[in-house]
Amino acid sequence: MRYSTLDSPFQPHSGISQLNSTLFDINQSDVTGTVNMANPGAVAAAICNVLGKRYKDFDEVLVRDGFIDLEEIFWGRSPGFLPCDTPYHDLRHSMSTALAMTRMVDGYEAVHGSDGPVLGAELATLGVLLALFHDVGFIRRLSEAGINGACLIREHEQRSVDFMRDYLAAGPLARYAEHAELIHTTNFAKCACELLDGLSPAMTDLAKMLGTSDLISQIAGRYYLERCRYFLFHEFVSAGADRMISPGGETVVLYPTPEDLLRKTPGFYEHMVKPRLEGEFSHSYRYVAAHFGGHDPYALSIQRNLDFLRDMIARNDFSRLTRKPVPLMPVPVQ
Repeated sequence: MRYSTLDSPFQPHSGISQLNSTLFDINQSDVTGTVNMANPGAVAAAICNVLGKRYKDFDEVLVRDGFIDLEEIFWGRSPGFLPCDTPYHDLRHSMSTALAMTRMVDGYEAVHGSDGPVLGAELATLGVLLALFHDVGFIRRLSEAGINGACLIREHEQRSVDFMRDYLAAGPLARYAEHAELIHTTNFAKCACELLDGLSPAMTDLAKMLGTSDLISQIAGRYYLERCRYFLFHEFVSAGADRMISPGGETVVLYPTPEDLLRKTPGFYEHMVKPRLEGEFSHSYRYVAAHFGGHDPYALSIQRNLDFLRDMIARNDFSRLTRKPVPLMPVPVQ
């Protein structure tokens, strides 16, 4: 990890720049249609613009270097790491989570900080970096060349925590290194209440926004349904997460086909995601609307995606999912 100066502008490396275009492609954009999610430099700039306006003492170098470091890791150019091979949990997903986190943090300050920032620049930066690196645990080490990164699904959160503890400890935010544990708010297997016990009110709210950002950034994505169909299903199959062992010891396949995964997605949202967003995370998504002046493009996009999906399920016709998403990763998808 390095903490560079900003003497030269951040430029995406060659592997990513091949996916960029001189013309802005709306299909590569975020939910607002304003940020090119295929360009790490554009996403970093959008995040720094928001935080720079909110905090006079915001250290832009930390965020920009975080983007550079994560890109090096995902592209297999960082010592000890293999390239990303998980098309659903790709670089775009990590950046989308960080962007959503930034917008919530800004909205949070707008709501609570009438007398000045409540979180402050350091905690805001910590939250954005944790969001940016929250899935780095899917990246394989050199010794793991024989497996697919998706096979790390059950342990990737703890791997991400371990990485971020060391990453933070090596830089200006070292005093927050132990708070890398907040990444577990993105883990459905853990109760957020237990993770938040003993934290300060500000840190608790930051953790809830972190867990929220991971969920809303995915489901609101322009290609969410296609990414589930073409990418997430195959990651589940690779990890064995598409099946379970019954009490009688028999293997039960939960999602025989990608379409079966899509059919179960509305139920997953209603019974797993929504209660977590509204309960454990205390409706933290409301800070998105505060950031946008009362408008919530994430909520609108989530509703649009789910309505479209429910209509396809009712008609038993998935032929309208004609777009093929392009993952932001160096390993070609077969």
